[in-house]
Amino acid sequence: MRFIDLFAGLGGFHLALSRLGHECVFASEIKPKLQKLYKINFPDVPIKGDITKIKAEDIPSHEILCGGFPCQPFSFSGKKQGFEDELGRGNLFDEICRVLAYHHPKYIFLENVSALPGHDEGRTWMVIQQKLNDLGYDIDGRVFSPHEFGVPQHRPRFYIVGMLRDENGNSGMRKFHFPQPDEKLVSDVRTVVDLMDNDALQPVRRSLHPVFDAWQEFVYNVTKRDGYMPSHCIFTMEFGADYEFEDTPPAFQPIERLRGRRGAYGKVLEGNTMEELIEDLPFYMQKTKYNVTYPEFKKVLIRQNRDLYQRHKDWIDSWLPKIMKYPRTQRMLEWSTNQDWDFRNHVIQLRPSGIRIRSLNYVPTITLCTTATPILPWVPFPPDGAVDKKGNPYTPEDFRWGRYISHNEAARIQSMQELNYNGLSRLQKFKALGNAVNVDVVEMIARRLIK
Repeated sequence: MRFIDLFAGLGGFHLALSRLGHECVFASEIKPKLQKLYKINFPDVPIKGDITKIKAEDIPSHEILCGGFPCQPFSFSGKKQGFEDELGRGNLFDEICRVLAYHHPKYIFLENVSALPGHDEGRTWMVIQQKLNDLGYDIDGRVFSPHEFGVPQHRPRFYIVGMLRDENGNSGMRKFHFPQPDEKLVSDVRTVVDLMDNDALQPVRRSLHPVFDAWQEFVYNVTKRDGYMPSHCIFTMEFGADYEFEDTPPAFQPIERLRGRRGAYGKVLEGNTMEELIEDLPFYMQKTKYNVTYPEFKKVLIRQNRDLYQRHKDWIDSWLPKIMKYPRTQRMLEWSTNQDWDFRNHVIQLRPSGIRIRSLNYVPTITLCTTATPILPWVPFPPDGAVDKKGNPYTPEDFRWGRYISHNEAARIQSMQELNYNGLSRLQKFKALGNAVNVDVVEMIARRLIK
């Protein structure tokens, strides 16, 4: 069948449907560099730019409309403005409806962030369903993550599929069923890692080495005594603190109640003004919208960290100076695995909420931000000839804490390894892959949908 690829990006829908023998007859992508790359990878397909400037009659007839329409208006990491997005991205769904109203393709296949069905208390999803229903389509939607099918990436996305009703009001959607995740499949990042990869490798920068060393010492000491690592986020700012927080946030307490208490890292709160006192509180306590009380889950987190400190105060006090000199996000740790306690046997990710440790079967989302790209600390020294951006050979010390996942490995995670990425910088490659659909997941759904 003939299909069109809207908001095409790297062409994930194109790859998936082509595997099933379908023919792409038109694509639209607003970013010039991705347009150019699309032409290189799919030279026989006409690709245009801004969909809002393309007349529906200028789009070839087709039986399948595909589109991963912009997700930022609905994502957890964005402002979640939905159809009211200040940049107008939420209204791009209406462009899909415009094309559907003119061409009436038999099948719809769309993709967006997992937050979409719950956005605005479900009202956004209800509007989408109503608009597609008014255009004659029966639809269904479901959240899937590639790891549920053995692909080593945890990246929940919302897939929307639909069929056009015929003159009798039937569409065939009653016979459609989404694929079922296989609980027996275990994803493993090692299946996509190439130990001989020598293409634009990025070692963990040396300034992070002592940070990881310090945290490895912390984990070793905690687990030696307790036998486990806490599942809650480690907030080192609470180590030594005793400011009160249970009934009223400290920023809203009387000065007399704060003065003399201990703030972040046990520093005594001193000063004659509220500004002087709260500047030594943990950053998340300095300003707050909760002027009555904190949510219970935040209180629990503070209690847990203070309890942890009391159990290990004898060695934490001498350990703290090792971590306090680093940026705030590197002074927090999320240990999200119950496996062994060696950092090098896991996947590391640097996040705004702290350093996150994952097991090898949990590869975080390939994000738009390369600073959050997964780190593989267990990858050995690279093959001979690996050089940095200046052409200087890397040393064993450069790779003492491994390297970030490579572009080639990220492409394999997204099942896009056959594409040509020439012309894109490392940053642009990761941004494009972070925006892309997972080809294997799309193919599995399409195989069941399109008959």
